[in-house]
Amino acid sequence: MKRLCILLAVLCNFYIPTQAQQVATKRQEVTSKIQHVLAFVSGAQITRKATASLTAGKTELVFTDISPNIDKQSIQVKGEGAFTILSVIHQMNHLKEQTRREEITKLETQKNALRLRASQERTMLTVYKQEEAMLLKNQAIGGNNVGVKTTDLKDAVDFQRKRLAEALLKQIEIEQTLAKLDSATNKIDAQMTALNRRQNLSTSEVLVTVSAKEGLNAKFEISYLVKDAGWYATYDLRVQDISKPLDLAFKANIRQSSGEDWRDVKLSISNGNPTEGGTAPTLTAWLLRYGAPYSINAQTVGDKNAVAGVVYDEESGEPLIGASVMLKGTTIGTTTDENGVFKLNTFPVGQILVVSSLGYNTQEVIVSANQMEFALSETQTLNEVVVTAGVRREYKSKDKRKKMVEREEDEKQLQGKADGIRIRGQATLADRGSIELAVDTKFQATTVVFDIEMPYTVLNDGKVYVVEIKNYSVPATYQYYAVPKLDKDAFLTAQIPNWQDLNLMDGELNLFFEGAFLGKSILDLRKASDTLEVSLGRDKGIVIERKNLKEYTSKQLLSNFRTETRAYQIIVKNNKNAPIRLILQDHFPTSPNKDITIDNKEAQGANIDEKTNIITWKLDIAPRSEKVQTFKYSVKYPKREMLVLD
Repeated sequence: MKRLCILLAVLCNFYIPTQAQQVATKRQEVTSKIQHVLAFVSGAQITRKATASLTAGKTELVFTDISPNIDKQSIQVKGEGAFTILSVIHQMNHLKEQTRREEITKLETQKNALRLRASQERTMLTVYKQEEAMLLKNQAIGGNNVGVKTTDLKDAVDFQRKRLAEALLKQIEIEQTLAKLDSATNKIDAQMTALNRRQNLSTSEVLVTVSAKEGLNAKFEISYLVKDAGWYATYDLRVQDISKPLDLAFKANIRQSSGEDWRDVKLSISNGNPTEGGTAPTLTAWLLRYGAPYSINAQTVGDKNAVAGVVYDEESGEPLIGASVMLKGTTIGTTTDENGVFKLNTFPVGQILVVSSLGYNTQEVIVSANQMEFALSETQTLNEVVVTAGVRREYKSKDKRKKMVEREEDEKQLQGKADGIRIRGQATLADRGSIELAVDTKFQATTVVFDIEMPYTVLNDGKVYVVEIKNYSVPATYQYYAVPKLDKDAFLTAQIPNWQDLNLMDGELNLFFEGAFLGKSILDLRKASDTLEVSLGRDKGIVIERKNLKEYTSKQLLSNFRTETRAYQIIVKNNKNAPIRLILQDHFPTSPNKDITIDNKEAQGANIDEKTNIITWKLDIAPRSEKVQTFKYSVKYPKREMLVLD
């Protein structure tokens, strides 16, 4: 008995402190707000801030309404206060739906208004049909034995004709109105279907367990990376007069479908890309092998400096509007138009295009042709976007394609926006006028970051939001450039020195000269030297003619060799009212082997590159005058061979 009492006492002493240690962890939901977004070329880092009242002991804080598409490894939690963060866990919440889009509510209101208007019009149509029937039934005037005066008959006929015409015209007018109302209603239905079809209604949560010795008000900062976001650069380049500096507007085109709206946030733009590998490559031994090297034949992709294509739904064949097309590793990109068509004014043969669209899988595709097509498959979640390049296929339904176009046009009218592009902030673009945004540029170890002071809103809709980063007035030297063997037109170019000081990025250029839109060009800084050269388009005021001088063409047969002579004349006419400077180029042939020799090369006033045989003239041409340049050469080759010189 004595031993039993001692054992019970020991067990009680052991049990009591264990119970004290096992204090239940309290659970508390915390609402946080997005304060800052750092948009990368691919992806974006979101920073949220929140406050929470802690009591003594352990507390599990549940930060709700977080994007479902975050990179779990990127979550960082910082706290301010006398407490310790014990653990951080991420989990999905499929029970709590995201807030319904305001767009859907507006569309439902507009749809109800259209239905009410249609009901009223159908009521009036019934009234006019009844009036028509009554007029047709009462055409007889008087009885068979009763005479009718001529004046009475004329008045009756006039009345009958007038009222019947009014009734019939009103019916036509109402039927046209009803057709328009039905069409508008169908478009709203289609738009609502598109908005709801691929909407991911789940959210996620970040669970943070903290321990505090006493109660306090704690501050928290949570940051994480979302994948379905990014931006690309575009520029508006304006030249008013070639005697003045050019104006260059640098714009960021931001899109996101991360699952959460960025409302009135501090926005920063970075040229970094966290989705790219950060590990430096290791060079290994190079072992030679027999066989032909693999390479992409540039001849198979055509001779135009652009790649274009269409992006469509793999299942339905419908074009995808607003899909993002990016050149991997750069800020060069664009979006598809109302027909699902895109065009990049660059020549990225062998490089990689990344195409993505809200609710679809994404894939990276090597550019192998000027024209490409991408068939995207739907995804059930919005975790990643990958694009698949498909083989040419016909659209399954032209009516579906037409509806997509009409749907987008209707959306423009309803929202008052331009082609899927919105500009959000404390003021619209029209409100801001020509006021430049305040932007702070920060240089980091490997990236450049632009901090925009004005709060911006970028909704979770996959559409493109344009943010104007910088406006530059850039001193430039203007000159014309022509290669008449390849193209008879002269191209105006601008040479920009010290362009590195502008912190530019790769992107498409919208060209404006003297207020007129000239088309698009590309700003590819990877190919730039100390002076950045930008092509500003063709100038029809300069006429160039290149012709073969037949009188100098000759053939001679000496021993086992044949010698042929060629001569060309290039005439440049400046029809403009101002003098121009023109860089004119042509070339001599280059010998592929020792049996072929190029002799008697003459090009007066030109510089000749000894390695490439490229001929370059630098010409200053007065207004309404012309200059003539000639060059000639002879080629000696074995007479048993055939050589094409023209």
